[in-house]
Amino acid sequence: MDHYYIVVNESAGSGHAKQIWQSIKKSLITKEVHFDAHLTKYMGHASLLTENYARHFQPSKTADNQIILVIGGDGTLNECINGVKNADRFDIPVAYIPAGSGNDFARGAGIPKAPLVALEQILNTTSPKLLNLGVMQELSRNEKKYFINNVGVGFDAQIVSVANQSRSKKLLNKLHLGSLTYLSALLGTLSKQAAFPVTIQVNGQREFYQDAFLLTTSNHPYFGGGIPILPMADPAKSNLDLIIIEKSNILKLLYLAILMLSGKHITQKGVHHFTSNKIKLSVDSLEYGQMDGEDLGTRFFEIEYSVLSYPFWLN
Repeated sequence: MDHYYIVVNESAGSGHAKQIWQSIKKSLITKEVHFDAHLTKYMGHASLLTENYARHFQPSKTADNQIILVIGGDGTLNECINGVKNADRFDIPVAYIPAGSGNDFARGAGIPKAPLVALEQILNTTSPKLLNLGVMQELSRNEKKYFINNVGVGFDAQIVSVANQSRSKKLLNKLHLGSLTYLSALLGTLSKQAAFPVTIQVNGQREFYQDAFLLTTSNHPYFGGGIPILPMADPAKSNLDLIIIEKSNILKLLYLAILMLSGKHITQKGVHHFTSNKIKLSVDSLEYGQMDGEDLGTRFFEIEYSVLSYPFWLN
């Protein structure tokens, strides 16, 4: 029988994940599924749990599968993947039940939103499916990290920073109005985010943009809780997609934001799109950064992106 090593972040979705875990746990017990569960207690704990599990992992000598099941938000899934990769031993299959506020990876990978439906799909899976992970190598810091959604520099990253510091975020999430936190942060950041120069190397070409405003590299279409910023991105294809939006007046930027809700912004003037399995970029001014919705703070960026396949336990 398959065995599940479960990592649960009960704080995800402003505590809604705790209710989800209770219903999942009840169903697992009823179905007599073999599992052991571990609750995260602080930021970074999920990464430590899966890294430790991966370091001591011994492949099954029978036909049984051993799977890491993550219950939480995109940040929790990111931590778990990075934990396994940090162990540098086996790419243990990962299953995911979305329980956060954004859940963009679930959208991009076609994972059901309803927890018990997602669980049923996991239990009925017989072999893993290979999907992409983005690899972010920060050359100036000699750091390598893996992302499931996207990495942003500039406008979207400043929105993440402002939203995460918002006093009303927790309350609005509990009222299922979390998108208002990001809308408020977006409106407040439009005039604050200055243009910045960026140099990119992609597909054998070197490009320079003097007035970049938003710079996002993505593994699938969505960011910000379902906005199709790169509608053509596909985690099943061996590449990443990069979008650069140049600084313009506020009315034009608001117009682009409206078009972005339906993925119709790509062909607009001042919007540039690239697809490749390797992308290098350099930003020589202090800018906000974010990875999978987690604030990276402000710094200079010299990044080389690449892509690799990872086994996810889904149909």
